[in-house]
Amino acid sequence: MNTKDTGTFDAIIAGSGIAGLIAACSLTERGLGRIAVLSPGYGGAPYIAAFNAVLPDSPSGDSPELYCSDMLAAGYGIGNRELVEALGALTGECVALLERWGVSFARLEDGRYRLRRASGSSCPRSLCRTDMLIGGHIVNVLRRELEKKGVLFFDSTSCVHLLVSGGRIAGTACLTAGEPLKALRAPVVLAAWGGVGNLYGKSTYPADIDGRTLAMGFEAGASLIDLEFVEFEPMVCYGPPDAVGEPCPTAMLGEGAYLLNSKGERFLLKVRPQGEAGAPKSLINNAIREELKAGNGTPLGGVYADLRHLDQKVLEAYPWFYERVKNAGLDVKHRLLEVGPMAHSHSGGLEIDSRCRTGIPGLFAAGEAAGGMHGACRMAGNAATQAAVSGLMAAASMAEFPAKDLPGLPEIPRFSENLSLRAALLSHIRETVSNYVERERDADGLKTALDTLRDLRAQASEDTFTEQCALSGLLLAEAALAREETRGTHYRTDFPEQREEFTCSIRLKNADGEVLTEHIRR
Repeated sequence: MNTKDTGTFDAIIAGSGIAGLIAACSLTERGLGRIAVLSPGYGGAPYIAAFNAVLPDSPSGDSPELYCSDMLAAGYGIGNRELVEALGALTGECVALLERWGVSFARLEDGRYRLRRASGSSCPRSLCRTDMLIGGHIVNVLRRELEKKGVLFFDSTSCVHLLVSGGRIAGTACLTAGEPLKALRAPVVLAAWGGVGNLYGKSTYPADIDGRTLAMGFEAGASLIDLEFVEFEPMVCYGPPDAVGEPCPTAMLGEGAYLLNSKGERFLLKVRPQGEAGAPKSLINNAIREELKAGNGTPLGGVYADLRHLDQKVLEAYPWFYERVKNAGLDVKHRLLEVGPMAHSHSGGLEIDSRCRTGIPGLFAAGEAAGGMHGACRMAGNAATQAAVSGLMAAASMAEFPAKDLPGLPEIPRFSENLSLRAALLSHIRETVSNYVERERDADGLKTALDTLRDLRAQASEDTFTEQCALSGLLLAEAALAREETRGTHYRTDFPEQREEFTCSIRLKNADGEVLTEHIRR
């Protein structure tokens, strides 16, 4: 495939979700002129319902310290404390930036922010909107304002390789359908490309998050961390058919919703006597798993969400969810909703320090592309917060990075396309990941996954996209095999207990094409 050099920029942002857009806003405010944003789509950003923030006038007495404590507890003690503390300290600054750029949040009649209590939070701290998803609002407003300021968006364009020269980042190779491979140069690149997405055939992810980005980071020489912690949203609609895959917001538990088994029992009370409100997602997933094992599941293989007793105004405050389920033929004011876990987000990714720097000079990571902040489980409402805060942090570091003496572009790695081969192999890759790197894992299954994915990767050598997907799946399986315990979102049936020796993160490194596994204690 021919490669076309399309010029030099002050910064390249690979991804146009909340992390990438916030970074672009902050870089613009800092005076950077030529910013390129690679935008294959918006990932999960438009579907985000909540934005956790510590506000100075919190009626519940919230504080950065309490936020940090909640996050570390939700992450089973292995989140990077420096990153967690930075997140708690900078949420207010992010809210201020968003509002400067035109984003608005729902407020009460007295003018205070309307706050919801999401799973894992000890008090209400989730900003929202009641007329639409807050994520979609943020994306629409920031994109419009950035375009006015001259930020260049490469629509329908994906990063396919990170270009490293002389030990530092030199730019990216990217692809737009129907065009030659493009090479973009910049002294700094931000990986803001989202998570593992559709490596799982059945997930809540939109189609533009394909999961192969783990392979891009690994092949470029970046370290990866916490890859075994795939988030399974606990309350995703299993029916009716036209609503399958729609998350029932866990914040509704904070509004008074119940979870019931097929016997009509509020089963979460067995493990959390104080009730459903604020329950961590990992606890909800584990409790659902136990009910299914006990034969107390619903006809579609999940449990029931009981919203019948909620006030109509509460339901209407979640219009994206309520209207979709209603239009699919189910009135939740009168009938129970069948829900259960489904692959939803990822707590692992490129390893970063407290300034969002990777181990490759000039390469930064933010949002779901970065690992280490959430530990073994992500607190609900923190996807947007992590994206926004890490985008802000990354922009500050990128603006300070020395831009002189930009290295020349290296030889562009091969990018082959064979669509028939892709069609033949991709479903097998996704099936392998879904079957063996699912919510419940064991050594035999993970070893089967590794053998299968190595074989599929070799078969995919003539289609780089498919080859990268296979490698990304292989990396997930390697990390899951290395963690011989159960913790957070990672459940090993052959190691069902949490083990003290695994109170650490697992790092994967590229050792001449082979995967090197290290245990990192903080």
